[in-house]
Amino acid sequence: MRSTSMGRLVALASMAVLLAAGVSAGTAQARSAVPARYPGGLVTYAIEFSNPQEKDDNDLPEPYGRVFVTDGDLRATTLWEHPDLDINTPTVPRYPASGFTHRYADHAISEVCAYVGEDDTGIDADDVLAEGCEPFHGPGAYTVPGPDGAVTVTVYHIG
Repeated sequence: MRSTSMGRLVALASMAVLLAAGVSAGTAQARSAVPARYPGGLVTYAIEFSNPQEKDDNDLPEPYGRVFVTDGDLRATTLWEHPDLDINTPTVPRYPASGFTHRYADHAISEVCAYVGEDDTGIDADDVLAEGCEPFHGPGAYTVPGPDGAVTVTVYHIG
C-alpha cells in the first residue's frame, strides 16, 4: 500500500515538473515574438536626409515630414518635424547642421520611424525620402528607406 502512494506522489511530482517546463518554454517563445524594447531616456542623435535624385541649383534636399522613436504601440517621441511649405521649405541635408542634439523619450523604444517627403515645387512631383520604421536595438545608425531616397537616424547615446 505504501509503495502505491509513493508511486502516485512521484508521478504527480514528475507531471508538475513537466508542466512547469512547458509553461516556461511557452513563455519564452511568446516573449521572442514581441519586439524588443530599449529603455527610454535622453536620446542623443543626428539625422541625415538623402535624395540622390535632387537636381535643383544646390542638389540639397528640402525635407518635410516627421522622424520619431516609438514603443511600437501608442507612445512616440518626435525627433524632427517640419511642414511642407512648398517653395519655402528650407534646405536641410542634416539635422542639426553639425554635431548632435537631444530629445527625451519618456517611454521604451522599439522602433525608429521616418515619414519624410522632399519638396520639388515647380520642378515635378515631390519625392518620398522615407516611409516606415526600423527595429531599434540601441545606439547606432538606422536607415529608413523610401522610393526616392532615405533618412538615416544616428543614435549616439540613450540615458
